[in-house]
Amino acid sequence: MALSLALVGCGSMGSALLKGWLTLPDSKKRFEHFWIIAPHRGSVSPFLYDERVQWFSSPSQLSKTPDLIVFAVKPARLSEILPAYKPFETLVVSVAAGKQISFYEALLSPRARVVRAMPNLPVSVRQGVIGFYAHATLSAIERARLETAFKELGLIFWVGSDDEIDKMTALIGSGPAYVFYLMEGFIEAALSLGFSESAALKISLQTFLGASTYASFSQTSPKSLRKKVTSPQGTTAEALKVLERGHVYTLLKDAVKAAYKRARELAHEGESL
Repeated sequence: MALSLALVGCGSMGSALLKGWLTLPDSKKRFEHFWIIAPHRGSVSPFLYDERVQWFSSPSQLSKTPDLIVFAVKPARLSEILPAYKPFETLVVSVAAGKQISFYEALLSPRARVVRAMPNLPVSVRQGVIGFYAHATLSAIERARLETAFKELGLIFWVGSDDEIDKMTALIGSGPAYVFYLMEGFIEAALSLGFSESAALKISLQTFLGASTYASFSQTSPKSLRKKVTSPQGTTAEALKVLERGHVYTLLKDAVKAAYKRARELAHEGESL
């Protein structure tokens, strides 16, 4: 049966999820209604030409209980927003960083089933990664409903604790920013060699896309692929010496650990990612 889904908040992540859902090949079979609860339409309107999408300013305007409620708001706003959803006894998913399941259980109906999720922005083009965590009491039917909603938006991982979903936040939620940052550096390098901004951007995008696609289809590890490209005493070897001197691996590990630490802090502070 097609799902009714309430999406609370439609900023960067909320609109990425909505775009992914609306562009699924079987979207109309999978979803009956999308009820967006947000103060304004923002940047999502270009792809909202769908009769199933309705906008509301308050959950009290909903005509019935949704099959699924997805909270895509900043952690700092949750304490203010969640009490209005206490009447709803349904499956609840939050993509906000840091807040543990016990936090939601204290503010929502005891009969609500809470799931923490950590998707990333590429879900909008159905190339994301999504981490899920729920208590073992989540039924097989509820898990199936959840996977019906999120499958084919990207690769799905289930983890076993709040701590593990915080680690997923550092890897999955923040991960695209690490890649975009490297792309920025690659573009700057191309510009320094005299390429135009347009050429530098196109070269960067295709190089990262091509390398990722090649690695995805390859039967070997990225380490082996890197060695395959690197001829002894060649140009790539010289470039990699510079990266190794800069301890790029160590910097990346430290960056991910810093993001994980911040995710843990958000459980208590409620600040945004």
